[in-house]
Amino acid sequence: MALVTVRFYALLRLRLSTDPLHVEATDVMEVIEHLEQKFGHQFRQEFGANEKMRESCLFLLNGLNLRNLKQTRLKEGDILHVFLPTAGG
Repeated sequence: MALVTVRFYALLRLRLSTDPLHVEATDVMEVIEHLEQKFGHQFRQEFGANEKMRESCLFLLNGLNLRNLKQTRLKEGDILHVFLPTAGG
């Protein structure tokens, strides 16, 4: 297990009333499960199910988009940045 930092941005930071958060986990899905346990209904309301969340939200691991990474195993000191989807035109 590694101790990682989870940073929230924009409205998500305000809605969850926390930033940063430190979590012990071995991979990103374990962090997401921890966030669901910690924030419960409010977290699920913001993100939906895990699959939907991974598709609609932006997760950066040490500045790299998770969609571009083949492995999401964590190491000590990693930073996971979490952004809600944005709208614009």
